[in-house]
Amino acid sequence: MFAHAWHMPRTRIEEIQGFARHDASRPSRPSEQSPGLVSLVMVYFKTHAFMAAMLLCAASPVWALELQNQNFSDDEIFSAVVNRFKKPLQHRFNPAAEGERKPLLVLGPALKFGKKVQSQTFTHLTQQELVEQQEAVFILIEKSGRDAERNTLYVEYDIPSNASYGVLKVYPKDGVLVAESHDSYRSSSGARATYGKLYKGVACRDNTEMAYRWNYYGRNGASGRCPEKTFTEFTD
Repeated sequence: MFAHAWHMPRTRIEEIQGFARHDASRPSRPSEQSPGLVSLVMVYFKTHAFMAAMLLCAASPVWALELQNQNFSDDEIFSAVVNRFKKPLQHRFNPAAEGERKPLLVLGPALKFGKKVQSQTFTHLTQQELVEQQEAVFILIEKSGRDAERNTLYVEYDIPSNASYGVLKVYPKDGVLVAESHDSYRSSSGARATYGKLYKGVACRDNTEMAYRWNYYGRNGASGRCPEKTFTEFTD
């Protein structure tokens, strides 16, 4: 359940309202600067306060997350996120694909869930299942965390199929969760990096979404035959 996410270790100091990435393949936010000693001390104490809030959350019922004194299920939270990007998440690289399917949700390793989230809005796949099926269109959620007041949940997302990533603000409005953009970026090199982490060195299978995607960017999008035996495009 969603409360399990708060057990994740923090490997570096991050401010909850930024989740600024430091990947070389993606642009940093223009406002980022090297903090001075005073700033580091302030961030240090903010981080420990944040960790205390996370531990408190972990002790709460695992079936709900509290925002603005209201409890929301995992399904409600992730449905709000997925619905924000419903159209791009229904794209298919296979031109012969018919009918709509539910968007695919994948959670990063930092979000430790004991069970899959059951939903009518999306299909929750593990990273292993995603790679086995060789899916190309999905939303990957890397991290999440509430602000100190427990009013807003910040969710870091990645949609490599349209080279977009960023952070969403999720909060209740009139009893319903809404998701708004907090930070958003576009990066084709970042999308390749995300696919590379999942598929580098994996054997390509014909007529899968990843095979069609490969051909799509190779200007042969009508073909589902793998150009190479493995996904070499991420090693170039």
